[in-house]
Amino acid sequence: MRDLISFLTQIPVGKDITIEAVTARSYLFPVVGLVIGLPVAVVAFLAFGCSGVAPEIAALLTVLALYLVTGLIHLDGLADFFDGLMAPGSTRDKVRAMKDDNLGTAGLFATILVLLVSLFAIEIIGAELAATASGFTFVSFYTFASVFIIAEVSAKLSMNTCMVLGMSCDRHEGLGALFIQAFSPRKYLAALLSAVFIAFLFTLSVRLLIVLTGIVVAFLVSSVARQKLGVMSGDIMGASNELARSATLLLCALL
Repeated sequence: MRDLISFLTQIPVGKDITIEAVTARSYLFPVVGLVIGLPVAVVAFLAFGCSGVAPEIAALLTVLALYLVTGLIHLDGLADFFDGLMAPGSTRDKVRAMKDDNLGTAGLFATILVLLVSLFAIEIIGAELAATASGFTFVSFYTFASVFIIAEVSAKLSMNTCMVLGMSCDRHEGLGALFIQAFSPRKYLAALLSAVFIAFLFTLSVRLLIVLTGIVVAFLVSSVARQKLGVMSGDIMGASNELARSATLLLCALL
């Protein structure tokens, strides 16, 4: 877990990671989603619970807390993925654009859009939860935690889904290839069961099913990547992570 936390977050666990340990235990990604979601939920709970803080500011603080915990590695993957997807030319040209270190217009647009969707969704969710909360109690925090933990677990499950779908892809690139080679259907089942179990711990409502949003997003991302890029890579997995979290938060806001 220390290897995984060090790889997926900015939390200082004081350990030099080995990529072999991370890839071998990638089925525990949803558990790391729980670790990420808790501190984000604390910030959201405190920000939305303070009467002097506007919902817009509270949402902004929550988004900032999220990326302080996770870093920007997957957001960078999102930008690279859309730069490659929207690049003109052949499949090889698109893959070359995805690997380019320069940020393109498509990547910038996708990044801003995902951040805005997450921001507005969190604002709606936080305002509704704060209006029904009974002060700074454990029950109120539990409700906040359920949203952000399920969203993060969904995001990590989407990455695991990309790994298992990538096993049937003809080409694997970069870091993503290492994860796919170390993955298996049995490990995916472990990831899926752990994601559902964590969601079960935090809700018995329809939000239990929302954790499966990451699977739907991963199928869409993987299908587009296969058709347009012909490859599965770490950037694509990172993009799926960001899109799945944003989609899960949006569903939580709408339901």
